[in-house]
This record gives sequence, C-alpha cells and structure tokens, in this order.
Amino acid sequence: MTPVTDEHGLPKPIGWYLKEADQLITAFFDDAFDRHCITRYHWMVLRTIASKSYINVDAHHEQVKYFLSLKRLNGIIDNLDTRGWIKANENKNYQFTDAGKRLYDAVNHAYEKQLLLMMQGVTEEDYNHVIDTLDRIITNLNKKVSIELKESN
Repeated sequence: MTPVTDEHGLPKPIGWYLKEADQLITAFFDDAFDRHCITRYHWMVLRTIASKSYINVDAHHEQVKYFLSLKRLNGIIDNLDTRGWIKANENKNYQFTDAGKRLYDAVNHAYEKQLLLMMQGVTEEDYNHVIDTLDRIITNLNKKVSIELKESN
C-alpha cells in the first residue's frame, strides 16, 4: 500500500494519519450514536459504567482529560442523569438505571456492528502492531516532556 502524499509527493506525517483516522472513526461511529441522540463522549461514559458498574467523575476525568474538560464531563453526566439513564449512588458514583442499561445494550449492539465493518481486513496482529507502535511513541513523547519540564526548572 502506498502512503498518502502531500503536494510535493512526500508521505504525510504521522500526525495527519492520526487526525484523519480520528475524524473518520468519529464520523463512522456517529451513525450508531446519532440514533440515540448521544455523542462519542456519552459513549465513553456509558462504556465505563458498563465495564465497572459505576463511574466516578473525578477518577474518570483523569483518564479522559485530554478529550474532555471537567466541566464538559460533568455536563455529559448531568445530561445522562436528566435523561434517566444514570443515577448517583450514596458514594457519588453514577450507575445505570434500568432504562440506561437498555440504552447501553441497544447502542452497544450498533457499535459492535460498526466496529466489525471498520476492522474488516485488519488482523489482530496488524492491530496489536499499531497499538504497540503508538504506545511507544506516546511513551517517548511523555519522557521528552518530562525531561523538558525538569530542564526548564
């Protein structure tokens, strides 16, 4: 497969691929989410609740802080709560209501179908190689940022 090139015939940088993939993936999965009037960020919250049985806003924000501000995350939580899909327990953790669990199951079914379409022709080995490569790049960049911060102090 030939890499996508710029106007000078040079391969596009990795950042272009990452942004292009993110935009295309978002648009592709929006089909599954739009039918239920939710966004990918609602889906992040719903999946976390499904995997852990609850969500703690502060702990979850630490995981998604590069995608969502705390204010925006709280807005999504409030939106899901107002719709009757989640509710806070005595520990201020949010859990599914019965309606929320039904919604999650319906959206997850559509999501899984979209995921199968997106991953056609991608082997587990291909996927693991991409994830491993991106993980090493992220690790390298985090080390560089850490070193630069220490040097600037």
